[in-house]
Amino acid sequence: MPSGALERAVELLHHLGEQPADPTVAELAVEVGMPTSTAYRLLAELEQHGLVRRGPDSTVALGTRLVALGRTAEAGLRERLVEPAAPVMDELCREVGETVILTAACALEAIVLHVVETELHSVRLSYTVFRRGPMHRGASGKILAAYLEPPERQRLLEAAATPGLAARLDQIRDAGIAVTAGELDEGAAAVAAPILDRRGRLLAGLSIAGPVQRITGNIPALSGAVTQAAQTVQRAHHA
Repeated sequence: MPSGALERAVELLHHLGEQPADPTVAELAVEVGMPTSTAYRLLAELEQHGLVRRGPDSTVALGTRLVALGRTAEAGLRERLVEPAAPVMDELCREVGETVILTAACALEAIVLHVVETELHSVRLSYTVFRRGPMHRGASGKILAAYLEPPERQRLLEAAATPGLAARLDQIRDAGIAVTAGELDEGAAAVAAPILDRRGRLLAGLSIAGPVQRITGNIPALSGAVTQAAQTVQRAHHA
Protein backbone atom coordinates (compact mmCIF):
# COMPACT_ATOMS: atom_id res chain seq x y z
CA MET A 1 0.00 0.00 0.00
CA PRO A 2 1.58 3.36 -1.03
CA SER A 3 2.35 5.82 1.76
CA GLY A 4 -0.45 8.21 0.78
CA ALA A 5 -2.95 5.36 0.69
CA LEU A 6 -1.64 4.11 4.03
CA GLU A 7 -2.30 7.48 5.64
CA ARG A 8 -5.86 7.50 4.29
CA ALA A 9 -6.42 3.92 5.47
CA VAL A 10 -5.24 4.86 8.95
CA GLU A 11 -7.60 7.85 8.87
CA LEU A 12 -10.48 5.50 8.03
CA LEU A 13 -9.61 3.28 10.99
CA HIS A 14 -9.35 6.30 13.29
CA HIS A 15 -12.75 7.66 12.29
CA LEU A 16 -14.30 4.21 12.42
CA GLY A 17 -13.14 3.83 16.00
CA GLU A 18 -14.85 7.12 16.90
CA GLN A 19 -18.29 6.14 15.57
CA PRO A 20 -21.03 5.28 18.12
CA ALA A 21 -22.64 2.88 15.60
CA ASP A 22 -21.40 1.01 12.54
CA PRO A 23 -21.59 3.44 9.59
CA THR A 24 -22.02 2.51 5.96
CA VAL A 25 -19.00 2.84 3.71
CA ALA A 26 -20.60 5.89 2.09
CA GLU A 27 -21.21 7.54 5.48
CA LEU A 28 -17.64 6.87 6.57
CA ALA A 29 -16.29 8.27 3.32
CA VAL A 30 -18.24 11.50 3.87
CA GLU A 31 -16.97 11.70 7.47
CA VAL A 32 -13.37 11.32 6.35
CA GLY A 33 -13.79 13.48 3.27
CA MET A 34 -12.74 11.07 0.53
CA PRO A 35 -14.49 9.62 -2.53
CA THR A 36 -16.67 6.62 -1.74
CA SER A 37 -14.84 4.57 -4.37
CA THR A 38 -11.52 5.24 -2.61
CA ALA A 39 -13.01 4.27 0.75
CA TYR A 40 -14.37 1.01 -0.71
CA ARG A 41 -10.97 0.12 -2.16
CA LEU A 42 -9.04 0.87 1.03
CA LEU A 43 -11.56 -0.90 3.26
CA ALA A 44 -11.40 -3.97 1.03
CA GLU A 45 -7.64 -4.13 1.60
CA LEU A 46 -8.04 -3.61 5.34
CA GLU A 47 -10.67 -6.34 5.43
CA GLN A 48 -8.24 -8.81 3.87
CA HIS A 49 -5.97 -8.29 6.88
CA GLY A 50 -8.78 -8.60 9.43
CA LEU A 51 -8.58 -4.93 10.40
CA VAL A 52 -12.17 -4.16 9.42
CA ARG A 53 -15.27 -6.21 8.70
CA ARG A 54 -18.05 -5.28 6.33
CA GLY A 55 -21.65 -6.30 6.87
CA PRO A 56 -24.20 -7.37 4.26
CA ASP A 57 -25.97 -4.01 4.69
CA SER A 58 -22.84 -2.11 3.56
CA THR A 59 -21.92 -1.18 7.13
CA VAL A 60 -18.32 -1.39 8.27
CA ALA A 61 -16.80 -2.01 11.71
CA LEU A 62 -13.37 -2.52 13.24
CA GLY A 63 -12.07 -6.05 12.75
CA THR A 64 -11.25 -8.63 15.38
CA ARG A 65 -7.54 -8.59 14.57
CA LEU A 66 -7.37 -5.16 16.17
CA VAL A 67 -8.38 -6.77 19.47
CA ALA A 68 -5.29 -8.98 19.40
CA LEU A 69 -3.08 -6.10 18.32
CA GLY A 70 -4.54 -3.91 21.04
CA ARG A 71 -3.88 -6.49 23.73
CA THR A 72 -0.29 -6.88 22.57
CA ALA A 73 0.20 -3.11 22.56
CA GLU A 74 -1.36 -2.77 26.00
CA ALA A 75 0.89 -5.48 27.44
CA GLY A 76 3.96 -3.80 25.97
CA LEU A 77 2.98 -0.38 27.35
CA ARG A 78 2.30 -1.86 30.77
CA GLU A 79 5.71 -3.54 30.94
CA ARG A 80 7.64 -0.64 29.42
CA LEU A 81 5.93 2.37 31.01
CA VAL A 82 3.21 1.60 33.54
CA GLU A 83 5.04 -0.89 35.76
CA PRO A 84 8.10 1.36 36.33
CA ALA A 85 5.83 4.35 36.96
CA ALA A 86 3.08 2.85 39.15
CA PRO A 87 4.92 2.71 42.52
CA VAL A 88 6.31 6.21 41.99
CA MET A 89 2.82 7.47 41.17
CA ASP A 90 1.43 5.88 44.33
CA GLU A 91 4.03 7.67 46.42
CA LEU A 92 3.52 10.98 44.61
CA CYS A 93 -0.24 10.78 45.12
CA ARG A 94 0.22 10.25 48.86
CA GLU A 95 2.71 13.12 49.02
CA VAL A 96 0.64 15.78 47.23
CA GLY A 97 -2.90 14.53 47.88
CA GLU A 98 -4.00 14.92 44.25
CA THR A 99 -4.69 12.68 41.26
CA VAL A 100 -1.57 11.54 39.39
CA ILE A 101 -1.76 10.66 35.69
CA LEU A 102 0.59 8.92 33.26
CA THR A 103 0.05 9.83 29.61
CA ALA A 104 1.68 8.99 26.29
CA ALA A 105 1.47 10.33 22.76
CA CYS A 106 -1.10 8.66 20.50
CA ALA A 107 -0.89 10.22 17.03
CA LEU A 108 -1.93 13.85 17.73
CA GLU A 109 -3.63 13.00 21.00
CA ALA A 110 -2.58 12.25 24.57
CA ILE A 111 -3.77 8.92 25.94
CA VAL A 112 -4.06 8.06 29.63
CA LEU A 113 -2.09 4.92 30.56
CA HIS A 114 -2.43 4.85 34.34
CA VAL A 115 -4.19 6.87 37.04
CA VAL A 116 -3.80 7.02 40.81
CA GLU A 117 -6.64 8.93 42.50
CA THR A 118 -6.21 10.55 45.87
CA GLU A 119 -8.41 9.46 48.77
CA LEU A 120 -7.54 12.57 50.78
CA HIS A 121 -10.25 14.76 49.25
CA SER A 122 -13.87 14.00 48.44
CA VAL A 123 -13.63 16.47 45.56
CA ARG A 124 -10.97 15.18 43.17
CA LEU A 125 -10.40 14.54 39.50
CA SER A 126 -11.24 11.18 37.97
CA TYR A 127 -9.77 9.96 34.69
CA THR A 128 -10.39 6.67 32.92
CA VAL A 129 -7.51 4.65 31.51
CA PHE A 130 -7.20 5.03 27.73
CA ARG A 131 -9.07 8.31 27.74
CA ARG A 132 -7.77 10.44 24.89
CA GLY A 133 -7.59 14.19 24.51
CA PRO A 134 -6.05 16.73 22.14
CA MET A 135 -2.31 16.93 22.76
CA HIS A 136 -2.24 20.72 22.49
CA ARG A 137 -4.65 21.23 25.41
CA GLY A 138 -4.03 20.60 29.10
CA ALA A 139 -0.74 20.08 30.92
CA SER A 140 -0.82 16.30 30.44
CA GLY A 141 -0.99 16.81 26.67
CA LYS A 142 1.18 19.89 26.30
CA ILE A 143 4.12 18.26 28.10
CA LEU A 144 4.06 15.56 25.41
CA ALA A 145 3.66 18.06 22.58
CA ALA A 146 6.66 20.07 23.80
CA TYR A 147 8.97 17.05 23.40
CA LEU A 148 7.72 15.71 20.07
CA GLU A 149 10.21 15.12 17.30
CA PRO A 150 10.16 17.91 14.66
CA PRO A 151 7.98 16.12 12.04
CA GLU A 152 5.31 15.17 14.60
CA ARG A 153 5.47 18.61 16.18
CA GLN A 154 4.87 20.25 12.79
CA ARG A 155 1.90 17.97 12.12
CA LEU A 156 0.41 18.92 15.49
CA LEU A 157 0.93 22.64 14.93
CA GLU A 158 -0.73 22.45 11.51
CA ALA A 159 -3.66 20.39 12.81
CA ALA A 160 -4.21 22.51 15.94
CA ALA A 161 -3.85 25.84 14.11
CA THR A 162 -3.63 27.61 17.50
CA PRO A 163 -1.92 31.02 17.53
CA GLY A 164 1.08 31.11 19.83
CA LEU A 165 1.18 27.35 20.33
CA ALA A 166 4.72 26.90 18.97
CA ALA A 167 6.10 29.56 21.30
CA ARG A 168 4.22 28.09 24.26
CA LEU A 169 5.63 24.62 23.57
CA ASP A 170 9.13 26.10 23.37
CA GLN A 171 8.60 27.71 26.79
CA ILE A 172 7.40 24.42 28.27
CA ARG A 173 10.38 22.53 26.90
CA ASP A 174 12.81 25.16 28.21
CA ALA A 175 11.20 25.03 31.66
CA GLY A 176 10.74 21.24 31.71
CA ILE A 177 7.27 21.74 33.18
CA ALA A 178 3.75 22.43 31.89
CA VAL A 179 1.10 24.23 33.94
CA THR A 180 -2.47 24.76 32.72
CA ALA A 181 -5.86 25.60 34.18
CA GLY A 182 -9.25 24.95 32.61
CA GLU A 183 -7.91 23.96 29.19
CA LEU A 184 -9.13 20.39 29.10
CA ASP A 185 -11.65 20.15 31.93
CA GLU A 186 -13.50 23.13 33.36
CA GLY A 187 -12.47 23.88 36.91
CA ALA A 188 -9.41 21.62 36.73
CA ALA A 189 -5.71 22.47 36.66
CA ALA A 190 -2.59 20.38 36.27
CA VAL A 191 1.20 20.41 36.47
CA ALA A 192 3.17 17.99 34.27
CA ALA A 193 6.75 16.89 33.63
CA PRO A 194 8.26 14.70 30.89
CA ILE A 195 9.64 11.18 31.21
CA LEU A 196 12.53 10.82 28.75
CA ASP A 197 14.70 7.96 27.55
CA ARG A 198 18.50 7.86 27.72
CA ARG A 199 18.77 9.95 24.54
CA GLY A 200 16.38 12.61 25.79
CA ARG A 201 13.49 11.43 23.66
CA LEU A 202 9.92 11.44 24.93
CA LEU A 203 8.56 8.32 26.61
CA ALA A 204 5.57 9.64 28.54
CA GLY A 205 4.28 12.47 30.66
CA LEU A 206 3.55 12.54 34.39
CA SER A 207 1.04 15.02 35.77
CA ILE A 208 -0.64 16.08 38.99
CA ALA A 209 -4.23 17.23 38.49
CA GLY A 210 -6.94 18.60 40.72
CA PRO A 211 -9.37 21.47 41.30
CA VAL A 212 -8.04 24.83 40.14
CA GLN A 213 -8.06 26.35 43.63
CA ARG A 214 -5.85 23.65 45.14
CA ILE A 215 -3.42 23.32 42.20
CA THR A 216 -2.84 26.96 41.27
CA GLY A 217 -2.18 27.91 44.88
CA ASN A 218 0.68 25.42 45.14
CA ILE A 219 2.45 25.49 41.76
CA PRO A 220 6.11 25.67 42.93
CA ALA A 221 5.81 22.70 45.31
CA LEU A 222 3.80 20.61 42.85
CA SER A 223 6.22 21.41 40.01
CA GLY A 224 9.14 20.21 42.10
CA ALA A 225 7.31 17.07 43.20
CA VAL A 226 6.20 16.00 39.73
CA THR A 227 9.63 16.73 38.23
CA GLN A 228 11.38 14.66 40.88
CA ALA A 229 8.89 11.81 40.40
CA ALA A 230 9.33 11.87 36.62
CA GLN A 231 13.10 11.67 37.04
CA THR A 232 12.67 8.71 39.40
CA VAL A 233 10.62 6.93 36.74
CA GLN A 234 13.32 7.72 34.19
CA ARG A 235 15.98 6.12 36.36
CA ALA A 236 13.81 3.02 36.84
CA HIS A 237 13.26 2.82 33.09
CA HIS A 238 16.98 3.18 32.38
CA ALA A 239 18.01 0.54 34.92
